[in-house]
Amino acid sequence: MPRISHDTPLNAFDTIADRLAEAGGPDGIISRNDAKNLGRELRSNGQGTESLVAGKIFRMADRYDSAPGHRVTVSDLANTRRFVEEQLLEGADKNRNGYSAAEISTMTTTGKALIELGRAMEAQEAKAPSRVAHDVPAQGLAHTADLLRSAAGDDGIVSRADKDQLVGKLYQEGRGTEALAVAYFYGMTDARDHAPGNRVTEADIAKTQAFAGDRMLRNKDRNNNGYSQAEIENFSTTAKAFLNVGRLIEAGIIR
Repeated sequence: MPRISHDTPLNAFDTIADRLAEAGGPDGIISRNDAKNLGRELRSNGQGTESLVAGKIFRMADRYDSAPGHRVTVSDLANTRRFVEEQLLEGADKNRNGYSAAEISTMTTTGKALIELGRAMEAQEAKAPSRVAHDVPAQGLAHTADLLRSAAGDDGIVSRADKDQLVGKLYQEGRGTEALAVAYFYGMTDARDHAPGNRVTEADIAKTQAFAGDRMLRNKDRNNNGYSQAEIENFSTTAKAFLNVGRLIEAGIIR
């Protein structure tokens, strides 16, 4: 992986900070409910890493307020940006020549999530607007299913505890979009099991993967010519999560 520019995670920070500011009231104050509502909106669009970053930024910014837990201002966000830049990001780049994979691995969850989000933003900006190929969300779906398979115990069964452990690990690594997709996929798989809440097997995963690929993805492309933006807007929250994971794969961020 080539070294990552210092601007990459900071651009991601600025994008999410702007979303937080927009979520606040006309008085420029962002309440805890404003932040929660933004996180909910982002997750509804399958944007798990964006939601993760928004929550992290808000909680850090809240510490700069005189009465933590009540409100966050644009000034608090600016103070948080300086802290993130100096302490969480640049401190990892000992040679000041961009972030290597080894340096990124030493970052906190927030730093890793900002790197992923910044790279994803750059990949999308570099692409000309066009229909999305069927393979993009299909690869995201397949990757998500494989992640869940990897969580199975020796008996080949993925319990709810196994799923929770996997999701927690992904979030800790800053991989919020994958974590969200896994959580949604598991919930859908568990609901289709003959005894919901007990276990998920390889057969359950395979059936859900086939169902999602056909009914939640390909079925949305009415003209069979790739997904238009209008068709993507009609995706379910879960399908949007698969699409966003697929975009990370397409950009080479997930390998």
